[in-house]
Amino acid sequence: MSTEKIAIEREYIKISWFLILAIAVYLLFDKLLFSPTIEALSFSQWLVPLIFLFISVGYNVFKTWLFNKDGQINEEVFRYLKFFEVVNLVFFFGYERLFDLMFVISLVFLFYIERVNIKSLRQVAIVLIFSYTFFIFLDFVTNNINSEDLRNLFYTLFYIFWFSSSNKLELFKKGQTNEINIKLRQFEENLKKQQKLCEAKDAKIKELEREISYLKEINKRLNISLGEFFNLQEISKIITQILDTNELLKFVNDVLIGVTGVDKSSILLFNKDKTELYVAFSNLPENEQKESFKQENIEWLRSVALNCENGYRNKVSSEDCPFINGRATKSIMYASLATKNDKYGIILLEHIFEDVFTEDNLRFLTSIAAQVSIALENSSLYQQMRSMAMVDGLTGAFNRIYLYEVLEREIQASAGRYPISIALFDVDNFKKLNDTYGHLFGDKVLQTIVRIAREKVRKGDIVARYGGEEFIIVFNHLESNEAYKVVERIRRAIESETIEDNLIQTRVTVSFGIASYPLHAENVKDLIKCADVAMYRAKSSGKNCTVVYNQELEMKV
Repeated sequence: MSTEKIAIEREYIKISWFLILAIAVYLLFDKLLFSPTIEALSFSQWLVPLIFLFISVGYNVFKTWLFNKDGQINEEVFRYLKFFEVVNLVFFFGYERLFDLMFVISLVFLFYIERVNIKSLRQVAIVLIFSYTFFIFLDFVTNNINSEDLRNLFYTLFYIFWFSSSNKLELFKKGQTNEINIKLRQFEENLKKQQKLCEAKDAKIKELEREISYLKEINKRLNISLGEFFNLQEISKIITQILDTNELLKFVNDVLIGVTGVDKSSILLFNKDKTELYVAFSNLPENEQKESFKQENIEWLRSVALNCENGYRNKVSSEDCPFINGRATKSIMYASLATKNDKYGIILLEHIFEDVFTEDNLRFLTSIAAQVSIALENSSLYQQMRSMAMVDGLTGAFNRIYLYEVLEREIQASAGRYPISIALFDVDNFKKLNDTYGHLFGDKVLQTIVRIAREKVRKGDIVARYGGEEFIIVFNHLESNEAYKVVERIRRAIESETIEDNLIQTRVTVSFGIASYPLHAENVKDLIKCADVAMYRAKSSGKNCTVVYNQELEMKV
């Protein structure tokens, strides 16, 4: 049995106790107080009522015990119990013909039927009513009907009418309730359908919103990529046109600050043997550059550059990166400067906020770094080619072409406002030296005198090979008499130098001729001619000496 049925049956047991009590009281008053004969006191008159009461009490006690157990009650057992109960009531009420008591009991039953809706009470009430009807019909057939039977018939008809009315009303209510329940179920089903439709629409809307958001993100990235592509294209055009390294690095540094919005940007390059990094360009103050980029602070940057690594770190401290000590840097991004042929250094960007750099930023910086690396390689090749074009391959001195370029440029820049002196010299008896010791030793001699001359001149002065064993030194901002002092130091140093090559040891001398612009000549050609006249005079004067040009020398020649 279900829990609900058990609870209802417990309520019915309570009503049964009231029924037993009512029957007992009724019998007591009816047989003792209102009976006109002494027969009411006989045992035969009390036997059946006592048996009924005994059975009813025992039955109710048994049901009370049965329905208070924790276990489930079998439906078959329950039906047998109800059958026994109905038979007991019908037999007793029929035998005793307790129609007056039935009226009271039926009222109680009907009251509980309306409020508790106990089916057991309904069943008992129906059985009682039909049993009453049967006995009245029996009296009518046997012609024993009397006024009491008529009254009981009235009660019976009243009960039947009441019961039918109650049933019809209940059926009407049930019909209304069922109709309402059907409508409610239909409404609930429609509501569920609408909810499902709404959920489907919401899901579709969310899916569309995700697609729109995704498309917006794609569009945003495309715009960024297009912007980066345009910037890279324009930057690449300019980078390929810049051959000067310092100018190139300044331009790149300015571009990176402008495009990425960083606070600090630095470009560090390797020295020749790749053992150290030095600051090639930075927007940091010079004193801060020296303090931050000490070699012990940038060992990690050097390792990154040597390994050609690119990346970013959105949470950094001076403990991790000593080179940011003293600055409010929270994020860094870096890209190595390298090509297949060489490694040049690293670009370092700094920002004062955390979590600012992204993969898109790194991709842009890496592209810029690749362009700069190619430009640095091109610049290096350009410098090498320019050096090859300007420098004599044997001695390392500048060649004749570069000599003329320098003289033309300096004379044009001077425009007569400051002097420019030159010293033309060659090796005394060089042909004899070549014939005696061979051309290889002759080359050794030329290399030695160029080395000595470059060691003795000022920074900015130029030593160039004019042709054969002839060389020219260009002294900017020096009068001829001041140039004479420098040349004499060079001549004496060459004279005292012992030149060795395997078993050969010898010393050589040189003769110098000095001329000055604008004192002696007003153009390059005449200036060199004047110096040549002075050197010829030194040769004719015994060699190993220095002669300054004057017009008298021209006349003697």
